[in-house]
Amino acid sequence: MLSKLGIVTNIWATRIKAGDRFEDLVEQFGKNGFKYMEIRDGDYLRQSEFGRFMSEIEAAMGRYSDNEWKQIGEGIEKAEVFDAIIKPEDQELFKRFQGFSQLAADVEISYAMAHPWLNLYKEPNADNATIIQAKKLAYLFCPEAARMRLVDPEFTGDVDMSTAVSNLKRYSALLDSYPIILAIENAQPPATITFDVSEQAGVKLAYDEANTYGIDGIPVNPPEAFWDAVKIDSLTSVHIKQKTADGITPEIRDGYVDFKAILGRLKKGGYGNDLLLENAPTDRPLEDAIKSREYLMKL
Repeated sequence: MLSKLGIVTNIWATRIKAGDRFEDLVEQFGKNGFKYMEIRDGDYLRQSEFGRFMSEIEAAMGRYSDNEWKQIGEGIEKAEVFDAIIKPEDQELFKRFQGFSQLAADVEISYAMAHPWLNLYKEPNADNATIIQAKKLAYLFCPEAARMRLVDPEFTGDVDMSTAVSNLKRYSALLDSYPIILAIENAQPPATITFDVSEQAGVKLAYDEANTYGIDGIPVNPPEAFWDAVKIDSLTSVHIKQKTADGITPEIRDGYVDFKAILGRLKKGGYGNDLLLENAPTDRPLEDAIKSREYLMKL
């Protein structure tokens, strides 16, 4: 059950702020058995050197057609791609990305970002452009198993199902020649509703049970209601994050979330996708992740 235990990169926020290189952290965690990594976009990353590198990649996207970008993603290791497709001004940029790709060759990388996918867009062009850019980035990071996760952490109130489903169907239609798994994560609205939206929109769900709990330990929906409703094959990822009265914990331990029950349900349902640690950032994220793994293995 834990063979695909990995991490969400926002657990590195403290170390990245202290000056650690993103690439070094990828290598360090990979060597310690964490082979599944979700690059979680955000200020902690964009303000780092690797984040600026990502921005340079995004700036280069406009110089290539959608098909050319797909070819770059599929053939970044091939010399002919550099000769035939990549422009002279982008050679060094993509050589660096080639080096990152080689470093992470045995790591399955996915991409995630915060995005207001529950909002109504009367003029969706700018929203479409944001999603296209994110999809291209997700595809470049892992073309053989590309996945992009959206989470809307700020949305509160009642979910307009029609708006949410319409947005997600629109997102799915963008770059439809790119084989990318589009997923949404439950945040403040009930996970049962987020699952219903994903089913109606034809996208996958990334489940985070800690997000269902308030600081008082009262869930917005009972976990049993979610597990009774969900189809295991609708889950593309499960976040392993604990919450107590003090907030998100730096390592997995006892708290509001019952991980023994979660792992049991996933095993019974034949779940085969990743489990991603999303601990609170500290200056020792590897030690926290290893202790979290040890805790889970004892359940």
